[in-house]
Amino acid sequence: MTDVPESPKEFFSQYLPSKFEALKAGLAGKSSNGSMVFRVQGTGEWSMRLNNGELEVSEGMQDDVIIQVTCNPEDFKPIFVQGAVMQGDVELKPEQQVMAFKALTVDAERVKLVKNIVGTVSFVVDAGGATHKLAITPGNAAPKLDAPDCKLECKMNDFMDMQTGKQNPMQLAMAGKIKIVGNAQIPMALSGVFL
Repeated sequence: MTDVPESPKEFFSQYLPSKFEALKAGLAGKSSNGSMVFRVQGTGEWSMRLNNGELEVSEGMQDDVIIQVTCNPEDFKPIFVQGAVMQGDVELKPEQQVMAFKALTVDAERVKLVKNIVGTVSFVVDAGGATHKLAITPGNAAPKLDAPDCKLECKMNDFMDMQTGKQNPMQLAMAGKIKIVGNAQIPMALSGVFL
């Protein structure tokens, strides 16, 4: 198993691209219709895009951002690093792409729809009593990590199952494993990026 770096910079600029290699065959020749940014508050932000089947990572937020993923430094390790450790060396098929790579494969029409969604959705993840947050914000709007328009509350294992495509958010919500608090229209509209 590959060691998962605990530094956000190494995680996004080296580790995620190495994980992408396993999915590359299913994405050959594809280019994204925008970028996706991962931000660890006060630490840095990294934009990703597909260019002819290759994953490109750059520092900072690009003008064509489709979606932003934001967390606080204290939530980076429990959500990203532990999540990567929990996924281990599980072989992911292209249809089970991690959320980051799925957002990069949406068509131009869906990108336009997503960028017009207003609001931030925050995942509030329960990891055995400790709570961690991850905000999803469409387009280049300022993320609202501490005052999201909608909260999706779930357990860590269900959150990880969503990341690897084992479960989709709708299935989990129907099973009562995701509690929706706030404006449910935002996650419904964003589901097109992740499902």
